[in-house]
Amino acid sequence: REAMCWAILLLGCSAGATAARPDGGVRVLVTGATGRTGSLLYKLLQSDMRVAEVRGLVRNITKAREVLGCVRCDASEGIYVGDVTNITTLLEPARDLDTVAIVAGATFGMTQTEMEAIEFLGVEKQVAALAAGRRAGTPVSSLRAVLVSSAGTTSPRPPPFAGGPILFWKLNAEAVLGYAGVGSVVVKPCGLIDGPPGEHALGVGFDDHLPSDAFTIARADVAAVVAEAVAGRAEGLRFALCNGKASAGPSKDLTALLKQARRPWAREAEGRSEPGAAQA
Repeated sequence: REAMCWAILLLGCSAGATAARPDGGVRVLVTGATGRTGSLLYKLLQSDMRVAEVRGLVRNITKAREVLGCVRCDASEGIYVGDVTNITTLLEPARDLDTVAIVAGATFGMTQTEMEAIEFLGVEKQVAALAAGRRAGTPVSSLRAVLVSSAGTTSPRPPPFAGGPILFWKLNAEAVLGYAGVGSVVVKPCGLIDGPPGEHALGVGFDDHLPSDAFTIARADVAAVVAEAVAGRAEGLRFALCNGKASAGPSKDLTALLKQARRPWAREAEGRSEPGAAQA
């Protein structure tokens, strides 16, 4: 399955071009779906048979047609025009879903007010829309939110080249997911670069302690890790993600990588709960 994931990233696929899906699979909205990372994630999730439905939130139909390969680029193809700062535009895209993958983000040069509206309050609204649109009888705690944030959010005064003031609002968004009542994953990538997936070892770190001195990671690798978190219904994770040690081979087992992203005590507890594990 890992080989298929890399192939999809390299070859791409178009909106709506999916095989029959399992009824009980994940139903996910990808926000920022035409961005450089969001579009890769959208296509990966389309290819994953654990995912029953993929929708994309976009700002521009023309760009969606160019990047995602949609034809009508409307709800019939799972494409919705919306604005993460306006919850009324999020309600229909999020209706009857169980997961939101939050890849929409502010850009450099925006004002503090714009950054706050997108990176902080916008995350609140995306989760609120998911909760408001959940199917009858679905507990909020069963919903999932996977946020692409950034490494360095715990720095009190990050320099401009590391993200500057935008990291403050990203940190607030990370905090929101801690008390939103949904299962959450926060992926905090190092400096994003373009390039093919699956060529490097990947490493995880906690509290913005990076796993190596390679301060970059390919967007395609970030998309693959986020896709695994979505499709595997991961929760309770918040970790930095970077290229790992150069001496290690390329990371292929992303399920194992997400297990490494658990705190040691959580891994220990998970190990004790697995079938066949030794009992104290």
